Amino acid sequence: MEFNHLSFYVDAVAPWRDWFVNAWGGVLVTPTASDTSAPTPTDQALVLVGQVPLLLLANHPVVASYLSQHPAGIGDVALRVRDLDQTLARVVAAGGTVAQPSQADAWGRGRWAQIQGWGSLRHTLVESWQTAVWVPAIAPSLLPTASPMVSTISAIDHAVVNVPAGELSQAVDWYQRQLGFCPQQQFVIDTPRSGLRSQVLAHPEGNAQLPINEPATANSQVQEFLNFNQGSGIQHVALHTDDIVCTVEHLRAGGVSFLSVPPSYYEALRQRPGYWLTGDTPSSWLRQREAAIAQLQILVDWDPHLPQARLLQTFTQPFLNIPTVFFELIQRQVVWANGDETRAQGFGERNFQALFEAIEREQMKRGSLA
Repeated sequence: MEFNHLSFYVDAVAPWRDWFVNAWGGVLVTPTASDTSAPTPTDQALVLVGQVPLLLLANHPVVASYLSQHPAGIGDVALRVRDLDQTLARVVAAGGTVAQPSQADAWGRGRWAQIQGWGSLRHTLVESWQTAVWVPAIAPSLLPTASPMVSTISAIDHAVVNVPAGELSQAVDWYQRQLGFCPQQQFVIDTPRSGLRSQVLAHPEGNAQLPINEPATANSQVQEFLNFNQGSGIQHVALHTDDIVCTVEHLRAGGVSFLSVPPSYYEALRQRPGYWLTGDTPSSWLRQREAAIAQLQILVDWDPHLPQARLLQTFTQPFLNIPTVFFELIQRQVVWANGDETRAQGFGERNFQALFEAIEREQMKRGSLA
């Protein structure tokens, strides 16, 4: 199971479309005059950010129902499945809800259906008969390969779901039983002020990963999200980039704002085992980019047993003027070790703590962290 695309449920398409095009360097996929089935431009827009399709939807009964309960955000995380019938049968057998039954793509690319996910979240399930990513109801001739400005953004790496306290185990069980996800790492993040608990889920037949968080304290950033979002939902989605320095430089130049990282983080980073790979000389990769990484406030983590395969991350500010949905940029370096190609794994355990503390600093600015 892989990620296919994200659907944003919004009040008005135009502001979101323009922001993803102008600030993120996305490519707007516009319907042709011959595409009579296409919704009006005010109802829908498809923007490619790198190779990741973002579907913006408004003026639709499902969207209206979502927005009656929540602010604008990601209402649908679409997943590619190997066998749509088998997946739907599993969902139904586990007591799940099929929101839209299976239907064939009008251009012969495969089939799709939609199920109700956790809370108000939905999942469009796409069974593809081709290798290229496609979005239901969008004509194939209208999909360019990638947006040029941020073409280093190659895929959706993971999507994070926040749930109320006491619902973590239930949400984990839901994704296990209905979609076949398996538990991986667990995190407990604590500071003197607040905390959260997290369970990472990964699918055994693909790269889809779903970390699920619940608050461990009443003033946790997860609880703040839940308060502003009026319930569970997607807190953030991580977009994988093949060159995070280049990507973040472009996005900052376009006006995208990121969470700040204090200089002390980079001072501590230099003291960690694995930073100095050979004697007193840092690795050539890090030495060449050390200043840019600190200037762009990118977080760095690595497995002590394979320090040359680094995990690099940074996080945007929330998209709205409330602390709800945002994006993460992540690069998983690939290196050769013992004759094998190895990719950085995990979610950056030390970075997780740094992210939590960075969001705490934003909470303190808002006065919501007592």
